[in-house]
Amino acid sequence: MPRSGEFLQYVIDEWPLRLIALHTVIAGRAGGTLCETRLEWLAARLAEQPTRPTIVAMHHPPFLSGLAEMDRINCANSTALGVIVARHPQIERIICGHVHRPMCVRWRGTVVTTVPATTLQFDYSLKPDSPVSWLLEPPACYLHHWQPDAGLVTHLSYIGSYGPATPIGD
Repeated sequence: MPRSGEFLQYVIDEWPLRLIALHTVIAGRAGGTLCETRLEWLAARLAEQPTRPTIVAMHHPPFLSGLAEMDRINCANSTALGVIVARHPQIERIICGHVHRPMCVRWRGTVVTTVPATTLQFDYSLKPDSPVSWLLEPPACYLHHWQPDAGLVTHLSYIGSYGPATPIGD
C-alpha cells in the first residue's frame, strides 16, 4: 500500500491477473471523481503491460445504474475514463462498490460489476425520485477465480452460515 501521495492507488503484479486499484474518493463527499492526475496515472499503469489481463478496482461506478439517488453521487468524469478503458482491451473487468447492489454492465469494451454489500443491501427501485432504502438481504461478496483459458469467473458468495453444505447425489 502506498505510504505517501495524494491518492490511495496501487498495482499488484504478483499474480497472473494484474490488479490496479484506482482512487475515486473525494474527501468529505459522497460522490467520486477521476481528476486528470488520477486518469494519467491509470493510463500509464495500463500502458506498462498492454497484454496482461487486468482488473481495475474503484469505489464509485462509472455508469448510471438507474438508481436516481446513487447516480447523483457516482463517479464524475467517467467519459474521460471510458476513453482510456476503450483503448485497453487487457482490462478483464472493472469492479466497483458504493451502490450496495450487485450489478453488471458492458461498458467501453469491458465488463463493469458492482458488488453487493457486506452489510445491508440497497433496494432496487427505478422510480426517478425514489429515496434509497435498505433491504434485509443477506450480506454478500464476490469471489473471483482467474482461469487463463476461460477468463475471470465471478461467484456471488453469501456471508454467514446457514448450515453446512450438503453434497448433491453420490
